[in-house]
Amino acid sequence: MKVSVVIPTYNNEGTIAATVESALAQRFEAKFEVIVVNDGSTDSTRGILAKFGDRIRVIDQKNSGVSAARNAGIRAASGEYIALLDGDDTWNEDKLQKTAPVLDENPACAAVFSDVMQVDGAGKEYGTWVSPEFQHSPTLDEMLEWPWPNLPSATVIRRETIMAIGGFSEEFGRRGYGGEDTFAALLVRERGEIHFVPDKLVRYRLSDFNGNLAKRIRSRDSNQSGIDQFEEPERLSDGLLIFARLVREHFGARGRKLAEWAIDKLANELIAVGMTAMHEGDRTLARRCYRASLRYRPLMLKTYFRLGWAMLPAKVAGMLSPMLPPRLRRSLSGPPFHGLPDRPQ
Repeated sequence: MKVSVVIPTYNNEGTIAATVESALAQRFEAKFEVIVVNDGSTDSTRGILAKFGDRIRVIDQKNSGVSAARNAGIRAASGEYIALLDGDDTWNEDKLQKTAPVLDENPACAAVFSDVMQVDGAGKEYGTWVSPEFQHSPTLDEMLEWPWPNLPSATVIRRETIMAIGGFSEEFGRRGYGGEDTFAALLVRERGEIHFVPDKLVRYRLSDFNGNLAKRIRSRDSNQSGIDQFEEPERLSDGLLIFARLVREHFGARGRKLAEWAIDKLANELIAVGMTAMHEGDRTLARRCYRASLRYRPLMLKTYFRLGWAMLPAKVAGMLSPMLPPRLRRSLSGPPFHGLPDRPQ
């Protein structure tokens, strides 16, 4: 078996069929298999997977997080190479054809990644993911300078390499979103080169950050148990804290800049959650988020202004708001502007 395609999925009922179809549709001469790890989905994902029959192998497990799901698929794989594909992304038909041979032809290459086309839920294209300054094979020092934009769905790795690094760190757990793939890529680069293919071979689905977060805030119970879900707002992005710690532990001083990036991103995400909470009328949650952000970045002066605005009684803020310039009003009352997701600029 040349390639094992590993697809982790959790509640992807709206996208998983297209994802699997794109894997099965590969124009690839060598033999490959498709392994889907159902990470405890509670929607109709499992039923959709069943319709593919023996064209794919499905592994069911309790909800344990994307790292554990990928690792389960990798352990079950028989391919020489592991091709990762997330449950809401799709491949072009020539994805494997243009990436796997790079590993065949370059013994020193541990992994290969391609460029990516970003799309929204309606299929509208938002341009390339890998900006020009990152369109090359990175050194480890470059990857420790800034998170390299090699998305999992765009990556093919030698199985022996991913096994040697212990797979994806399961310290990230079920809630530890953000960083597990970037940390794994650093460990892979320690063991070999990571080559770049300039073709856009993946369609990466952008999420609606504002809309999804607003739904979560609106759906909270008004009782104390509902409020406690956001008692420690930084847990919404605790993967970044885990990532920063792992980078410091493994790379020491070399990893300081990348660890600082993760903390900056955490502080900014907390501000974004706070602004969304303000926009939804949840001033209590907004104050928690701003205070949490300041614990990590106490010199961000604008956050103090936002916290002060959130501490005003809603009626007072409502009276003052029309007097503010539109940009300042949005900066204080949200929602945050989120176009494309964070990436190197």
